[in-house]
Amino acid sequence: MKITHLLVVALVFLLTPFSALFAGTGASEMQRLASEVSALKLGFGDYVLGSQLTKIQKETAGKNDIKKTLDGTYKFVDGEIYVIAREDDDTVLGIYKNYPEVPREDLKKIIGDLMMRFEEPTTMAHQKIIYWAFNKNGKVSGDVYDFSKTTGDTDMIATVKFQSSVDILPDPERKSELGASETAAEEFQKEVNGTNSSVYVIVSSDPMSKLFLAQVKK
Repeated sequence: MKITHLLVVALVFLLTPFSALFAGTGASEMQRLASEVSALKLGFGDYVLGSQLTKIQKETAGKNDIKKTLDGTYKFVDGEIYVIAREDDDTVLGIYKNYPEVPREDLKKIIGDLMMRFEEPTTMAHQKIIYWAFNKNGKVSGDVYDFSKTTGDTDMIATVKFQSSVDILPDPERKSELGASETAAEEFQKEVNGTNSSVYVIVSSDPMSKLFLAQVKK
């Protein structure tokens, strides 16, 4: 009986197309990743990265669909929240907010709200980008993030990325150029307050996105 059973298993394996076997493996890996990512509870409003949309959220998607999107996905907007989800199982692949014109004071408020939601940032880059990076256990430190970027060895599964079109902090060199007088200080503050920024904040999972794109290409 054992020999017969082994022969049947072998025949099933040999007769099953490799693409189907790989698809099954890919689907299982995606489910595992989505489960780990969704457990982090990253997102905006009731939308959580890696989770499946609820019935009410799918109804909202149907009413606010954005036509231009990647094959195998659909995108919609709910208030100021944009959501990208898989067509086949409604898993959330990305969540973002877009602010075309943000005054300096509002820039501070947006960053403050993100810090209340996701705690202290992991790192900052080019004076315009702030990252919160997560592995399956939670937010990682800046040292861990920098080490993973240097070595290429990473267990990070999700990030929150804030990006501004202007420097997040005022340029100290510009302040020096204007001088140290009270008038110069007022002029510098006017420049700072009068500078608007284009901002977007995106919650995403690089491993999930890469795996999804690999599945779509098959």
